[in-house]
Amino acid sequence: MTTDTQKLLESKRLIEKLANGENPLSGIPIHDESFLNNPKILRSFYFLVDHLTTQIEQKTLPPVKPKKFVITEEQLESVKLPTGKIGINEFAKAINKVIDPQVSKKLTGQMINKKLKELGILSEMVDEEGKTNTVTNENSEGYGIESIARSFNGREYQKVVYNEVGKEFLLKNFMGWMNDNLE
Repeated sequence: MTTDTQKLLESKRLIEKLANGENPLSGIPIHDESFLNNPKILRSFYFLVDHLTTQIEQKTLPPVKPKKFVITEEQLESVKLPTGKIGINEFAKAINKVIDPQVSKKLTGQMINKKLKELGILSEMVDEEGKTNTVTNENSEGYGIESIARSFNGREYQKVVYNEVGKEFLLKNFMGWMNDNLE
């Protein structure tokens, strides 16, 4: 429990005792003629107790993770993409650097690839090991999307990359895809 939450709990406990007509320090009932027994004062104490309860709940509950991807025009304009040909995950990382994580869930390359496959710009291929891979097709090159040979752990594969035309295509069309609920 944080120090702020502890302070709120202690404040709530003290004000609750005052609202119930009890001296919070001694536990002795407050005299009927005391200004602290005035109904206007007591209502204020109860209001404060309710408010403090809400504040404590907000501090102790885990933050709610955003469920949708959200990006503003201003954020999109501030994206700095790496130079040269890049993979889709590098594009997603550049986007994630400018979004507000309190408002938006993080973007993944898989989310973008899914949309590009729906549009017929990318395709899927099953390899000899039964793994499904994202690959370019006859439409890809026109959008600035290429395939280059790479090696990882001694295994050769084709990596889908975006040249300058491809990066521009992604940036220009990104907001439209967002409105189509990119997930």
